[in-house]
Amino acid sequence: MHAYCLFCETQKCENIARIIQSTHGIRCISPQIIQRKWVKGQCFEERHQWLPGYIFLYSEEPMIPNFRINGIIRWLECSELAGRDFVFAETLYRQNGVMGTVRLAEVGDRCEVDDPVWENLQGTLIKVDRSRKRCCIEFEFAKVKRSVWVGYDLVRRYDPDKQDIS
Repeated sequence: MHAYCLFCETQKCENIARIIQSTHGIRCISPQIIQRKWVKGQCFEERHQWLPGYIFLYSEEPMIPNFRINGIIRWLECSELAGRDFVFAETLYRQNGVMGTVRLAEVGDRCEVDDPVWENLQGTLIKVDRSRKRCCIEFEFAKVKRSVWVGYDLVRRYDPDKQDIS
C-alpha cells in the first residue's frame, strides 16, 4: 500500500475527499477521534474531526500527486509518506479512520499506555483526568508533536512489588 497526505481548507475536506474517491477510485480518510463528554453526570462518546484539514489517500499503485481541486493547499510531502508518518497513516487505515478510546495500565501510582494502536504510534501519556476517564496522549505526525484528549479504559493494574492484578 502507498499512502499520501493532503492539507486542505478545512471546510472543503469532505468534498475534496469525495471528488478524489469518485473520480480516481482512491481510498480517502479524514481522521476522526472518539472523545468522552460528560453532561449532567452522564458519560457520552462523540466523534470529532481529528487533524482538521488533513486527508489521507491510499492506493495500491504509486501515484503522482497532481490533483487540481479547489481547496487543496499542499501535499504533506512531495512523494508518498514514509517512516513514522507512514506508520501513522497505516494505523489510521487499519482503524478505518476512527481512533477510539485508549487502553491504560496502572503501574504503581502511574498509568502507562497499554494499547497496541497507540504504542505503534509511539504515543506518550501526558495527563490523566481520572474523574472524567480521559487522558492526553502526545504523538508525532509531520515532524510536529501533537496531543489529543481521548477516553481511556483501565485494562489492568500492576503492582511491581506484588503480582499483576487484572
